[in-house]
Amino acid sequence: MRAGVGYSDIPDSIAAGKQAAENAVGMAGRGEPCDIVFLFCTARHDQQRLREAVASVVGEGVPIYGGGAVGAITNEAYGYAGDQVGIACLWLEGSRCAALLDGGLSSGEEGAGFRLGRELARLGAVPDSAVMLLYNSVHHEEAGMRMLMATWIMQGLEKALGFLPAIYGAGMMSDHTASPAGQYIGRDASMKDEHYAMAFMFSEDIHIDSVIMHGCRPASPYYTVTRAEGPVLLEINHRPALSFMEELLGPSLKPEEYPFFLLFGINHGERSGEYDESNYASRLCLGIDRERSGIVMFEPDMVAGTEFQVMNRSFDLGYMRPKIESLFEGLEGREAVFGMYFDCAGRCAGFGGTDMEDALVLQQTVAGRVPLLGIYTGVEIAPIAGRSRGLDVTGVFCLFSQGRKKASVKPGGAASKAVGKKPRQSQRQLLEAMQKLCERNMRKMLELDSRSIQLRYELELKRRGFRLLAELALALRQEKNDKSLFSQMAERINATLNMQKTLVFLADESGSFSPVVLRGFSLEEREFLATRVFEIPQDLLLHPLVVTAEDSPERFAALRAACNLPFFAASPVLLQGKTVALLLTGRTQEVQPYLPRLGRGDLEILQAIGELLGSVLIRRRLSDITFKAETDSLTGLWNRAAFQRMVEDYLGTGRKRAGAFMVIDVDYFKTVNDRYGHIVGDAALVACAEAMQRVLRNTDIICRQGGDEFTVFCRGIKERRFAVKKAAQIQEAWQKIIPTEGSRHITASIGIALAPQHGASFQELYLNADAAMYKAKKRGRDCHVCCGDPALH
Repeated sequence: MRAGVGYSDIPDSIAAGKQAAENAVGMAGRGEPCDIVFLFCTARHDQQRLREAVASVVGEGVPIYGGGAVGAITNEAYGYAGDQVGIACLWLEGSRCAALLDGGLSSGEEGAGFRLGRELARLGAVPDSAVMLLYNSVHHEEAGMRMLMATWIMQGLEKALGFLPAIYGAGMMSDHTASPAGQYIGRDASMKDEHYAMAFMFSEDIHIDSVIMHGCRPASPYYTVTRAEGPVLLEINHRPALSFMEELLGPSLKPEEYPFFLLFGINHGERSGEYDESNYASRLCLGIDRERSGIVMFEPDMVAGTEFQVMNRSFDLGYMRPKIESLFEGLEGREAVFGMYFDCAGRCAGFGGTDMEDALVLQQTVAGRVPLLGIYTGVEIAPIAGRSRGLDVTGVFCLFSQGRKKASVKPGGAASKAVGKKPRQSQRQLLEAMQKLCERNMRKMLELDSRSIQLRYELELKRRGFRLLAELALALRQEKNDKSLFSQMAERINATLNMQKTLVFLADESGSFSPVVLRGFSLEEREFLATRVFEIPQDLLLHPLVVTAEDSPERFAALRAACNLPFFAASPVLLQGKTVALLLTGRTQEVQPYLPRLGRGDLEILQAIGELLGSVLIRRRLSDITFKAETDSLTGLWNRAAFQRMVEDYLGTGRKRAGAFMVIDVDYFKTVNDRYGHIVGDAALVACAEAMQRVLRNTDIICRQGGDEFTVFCRGIKERRFAVKKAAQIQEAWQKIIPTEGSRHITASIGIALAPQHGASFQELYLNADAAMYKAKKRGRDCHVCCGDPALH
């Protein structure tokens, strides 16, 4: 088997698809089409157009599988929460990969797993078969969104097979806000909105070895789940779960901070043995259920009787390198051919609090030994203690190799637990004291962890904000059209700040506002909003503010409902003290644990963008005023006063600077005006101005002095031959201008003076060039004369 990988972060889906696919094919250096493609992209992309672009490179008949990803990683690049695309092309070279699909995942995870299991059994799956599993981890329905559980898919697989093979893979997710995403399901070119579970079983000569990396260590004694319902823990140690944790953690971690910050670990190794990261399945809190005093987890495997510990995260990624190296060292003669990394989206440095991106550690360690494709996911899947499980806040590195068969992996159940003797009274008292000390230290560590992660997130938000401001400052200065200016800004806000929707309202003369830019809205929403005129509440026009779930539903209720944007940050754009526009950006839901509630950091960035826009608009208005005062209203060229100022500025630097000064007169222009009228005459003057702009340099100064007279100053020209060449170019360009049907072409009489030979001041040069121009007229017009040219007799 051979592989090639590609990456792109181009916003345009067609360009991104072609770039990523061409990179993958080029990396492999193969001439024939590949056998299978794995393609992933963020929610920013048009998945259909992306697939079409990839297929145009790899071939229309090549099956493409995959779907959404928060970001992508390859050997040379990585990125998340933007426009990332990641692709892997595989050439099987005699090996096999059977793709099995089940489209009923949202109707029941266990049923989908069972049906896949029966297909795997039909293909002869055994406990050590190499199987990869991909599925959408989030299902959107009218009642909201819900997580699709890897645990239940595994249960269905095991029921059908009678064992659980070693399974590696991910629950896919397209961004940190869990936006809906389609899936790629092989040769079917249409995107599928229904949820598929996709299993890929490789032939016996292909092996997958993996390491799990979460860097979490136990910070507490063991506690026991005594009642649970699906993913909701209802009782811990026979007490209501939420109350138990509130008492245990105290003020160090508030219940609303439990999502993302509260992490449990289930030890599938020996309870009394030495700590081994590979035996711990991380379990992340998804939310709290106050009504039932419950704690909602990502996975439903913490059933009654499950023992767990509160875990402490490590922000030092030094543990990763030796684990990855161990896979390469343990190949036992097999050839490593491909690396796949399933990385929890919460482990991104901007959200997980680490000093360094784990993608960088991975790239540096793999070091080009195999083609590498990684995706940021919602759920990761890998074996722990001999049994495949869904994992949270974990990176799973899978190394594909080819060669002789390795030793079988026994299908695993729960690992045995060490049973100790019942402690005596004095020992019990000592254990209780140690437990209290351990819990006290745990509270301190969790408090520090949560503060560190929040601080790092705020720093990441500011970093993104500064980068966005820098990008916008450059783009806004280059963009001349107001609507295009606002459109670029809205696009970048969504991509950089993980917003789902951004609007720009512009004020009319009556003080009403209309949406002129809509990004992230459906076609129906755009059509509805495009016809609306809004009376914006005064609070939003006076100062920046943020609206979250903490606000009353009645606050700005009409605006929130009309825009289908319940949570937003808003900032007015002021021009000379008057609100001329309103920026509104936000999300349709507050999605914990990946993104915190909109807050001050988001508002500060939006306010800075609003102030930047205001300053650009002011500068543009001032530039317009200045430009109109210094240009000729008919031709758009510099007027006499501006021309004189610019030439004098150039000449008046204290040095003898070279240049060619030309005075140009349109021959017989009065005849054109008298015979064909002023409209034709004006059009002829505009055509003359445009012709000069085409043939002269950007550094040359072109002016309409008035009437039919133009002046030109060409910086840096020292010699007559170069000045004469410029004059000839103007004459040639004008001779192509015919004012109207039946009229003769335009010709010019041009006088030239050179600085400093014929004058060091504006006045001297003008007078000498003007005198030369009159000499050209006396010679019969349609010619040029330079000062110092011999007189004709």
